[in-house]
Order: sequence, then structure tokens, then C-alpha cells
Amino acid sequence: MSKFCSIVKNEEYVVGCTGQTVWVWDREDNVIAKFKDLNYAYKAAISPKGDIFAVKSGAGKLAFYSFSELSLIKKFRFCKDDYGESDGFCFSADGRSFLNIEHHGDCFNSTITVYNTFDLSVASSISFGSDISINQIQETNGEYYVLGFLRNEDEIAKFFFVAKFKNNEITDMQEINQKEWWFYVFHIDQTTFGFQFDEHLAPVEKIDKVHTLAELWEYCRTSR
Repeated sequence: MSKFCSIVKNEEYVVGCTGQTVWVWDREDNVIAKFKDLNYAYKAAISPKGDIFAVKSGAGKLAFYSFSELSLIKKFRFCKDDYGESDGFCFSADGRSFLNIEHHGDCFNSTITVYNTFDLSVASSISFGSDISINQIQETNGEYYVLGFLRNEDEIAKFFFVAKFKNNEITDMQEINQKEWWFYVFHIDQTTFGFQFDEHLAPVEKIDKVHTLAELWEYCRTSR
């Protein structure tokens, strides 16, 4: 049995990534497709509309697939260099947009690129400069939440946060500690999709049951 790096699902399909192969099952556990279009393909996301899914490669590539046709729609390189391209991505609530954290020519420059899912063209691209690093993004109830940190003049992380991404800006920052940041950076997919963790992986006891960035943001805003 293949070892999966991540598994996502909706009411009809399950998508699993092993790094070299993307598996698709129906909800009766029948394998209905396998794709080998990307190397370092560790994470996937299913559109809320249930018609397509996206896979992101750590080598700076994206691939989009159709469930109805069980085929590749488009594959492209969004980054010329491999600058930690395991950062987060998500679909909008209506499935019309796909948001991807990217680095264009500079590992210190975080960019959120928004793609139209109709034709996968770029709708907008927002760069945040070298002072701020964005590592994860999630959509919850029509709002976007991001995880990241600020850098000092020596390019050293100085302030870790969970915040909202609204109107092309990072707003309403809530401070978290570095241990919490590490936990959510490396386990956000699993916490989102309900995986269980050993006790030692929880950042602190009080928030070990927080499963989304929205819940983490609300917890920090109201309980700290």
C-alpha cells in the first residue's frame, strides 16, 4: 500500500498524494484514476464546486484535474526557482478562484496569486515584500486566514502571527508563539482534514483541539 503524504475528500471523491503519484478514489474505495504529472506532489485541494481539484508540487508547479473527465486540465510552472514551494493554497468558497502562496525570484518575497478557475488565468498577484512571510492560507465561511511572520532588519523572524487576508491586505494580526507557528505550518493539512496527533505534537494544551486558522485566530483574539 502506498504511503500518502496527504489525503483530501468530499462527498464523492478522495484524492491522495504520495509525492510521485496522485490517486483518486470514489467513496466506495474504488481507485478510478492515477496521475503522474508532477514530482514532489504532496498536497491537493478539491474545489467546493466538486468539479476540479488542484495539486501543488514542491518544485514550483501546479496541476488541475477534472473529476468528470478524470483527466489533466492544465499543468504549469508558477515559479522559476524552488523557494519552499510547499506553502499553502486554497479555493474560494464559490470555487471561482484559486489562491496560491508563491515566491517569484526571491525566497524572502511572499506573493499570493489568485487564479480564475474558469480558464486558470491570473486574476491578481499581491506581493508583500521581504518584511513579511506568508506560509499558509485557508478559506473559512468566505474569509481568508493566513499564517506567517514578520522579519527584522537582519531578515530574522521576530513576530509570528495568524491574520486575515482581506482586500489584498494582511489585517487583524494575532500574535502566536514560534512553537505554535511551527505546528500549524507543518500540520495544517492534517488538522484541517481531521487527522489525529500524538499529545506531544500539540503546541500547548489549551489549543490542541484547534483545527483551522480561523479557529486559531478567534482563540487568540478572544482568549489571550
